[in-house]
Amino acid sequence: MPNVFDQAGIRFIYPDNWTVNESQLDAQRCQSISLENESSIQWSVYIFPGTENLNELVEETIRAMHMEYEDHEESEPYRQMAGEFELIGSRMYFNFMDFILCITAVAIEHQGKSYLFVSEAEDREFDENEAVFSAMAFSLLSPQTTIHSN
Repeated sequence: MPNVFDQAGIRFIYPDNWTVNESQLDAQRCQSISLENESSIQWSVYIFPGTENLNELVEETIRAMHMEYEDHEESEPYRQMAGEFELIGSRMYFNFMDFILCITAVAIEHQGKSYLFVSEAEDREFDENEAVFSAMAFSLLSPQTTIHSN
């Protein structure tokens, strides 16, 4: 049974083997929630009130990743479907220790808010979890999604 995040008007489902490791729901610029699973795969969402420049949000994320991980391999345009929602952004690869990290930053404007989703995993694990990232984004963006909680 999936878990439900339901705080400060933000509601979405996430797998039961993931945990919320940080949330900032009262920040002035944006609200944010970060989740992580036991393999250290990370998924974060940043919710901005109103319209933001989506390209700039993605570019800010790319710059931040370049500061955190020095050994950059490549970046490429990236499109992720979350149900009927199309998220557009960038996919980046970094060498970190003996691993290749895949990090995506995708954004969408929906119902008067701007959303930035950032996912990070070892390359192989990223591909295995891409559907999970999409499902969490879809459950957040789709208010008609029925979520049953215990």
